[in-house]
Amino acid sequence: MLRTERLVLRPVRAGDADWIATEIARPEVQQWLTSPPHPYRLAHARDFIARFGSGPGTRVIDAGGTSCGVITIEAANSFADDRSEGWELGYWLRVDAWGRGLMTEAARAMLTDHRARHRATIHSGWITGNAGSARVLAKLGFLGPTETLRRHAHFRGGPVPVERVHLPADAPLP
Repeated sequence: MLRTERLVLRPVRAGDADWIATEIARPEVQQWLTSPPHPYRLAHARDFIARFGSGPGTRVIDAGGTSCGVITIEAANSFADDRSEGWELGYWLRVDAWGRGLMTEAARAMLTDHRARHRATIHSGWITGNAGSARVLAKLGFLGPTETLRRHAHFRGGPVPVERVHLPADAPLP
């Protein structure tokens, strides 16, 4: 478990499936994600928890007793076959948690924890047009965009442009 000034980042558990399924299924959230199936159902949330719930790289973001999102630093190719090897930061928040700096705070804690175990470059990105994610990654010191990839987004039914950035292993966290 990780703690910040306002957050608890705890392991994901079976009881999280209902709220995860509900929140990812919201169009405002899922439109900015490439990995989740569409429509997103309870079975998908359960599968996600079974697959990633036991490792240190997947955490629920809890703000004041409310589960408001999920953050991961996992092997990029564990999410989709078309992704390269290496570490990937991914995240999402429920809509009512947007714009409060929670993701930047959660990601800084996850990156610090990850660096204590692994000294490696971390990659991330956003679907073109997602200004919120672009701001989060810039505040964390990610460099780029270095390239624009086309990735399949299930919600949109086809490939979308994804702006890719990276945080070198030796880069300081702001």
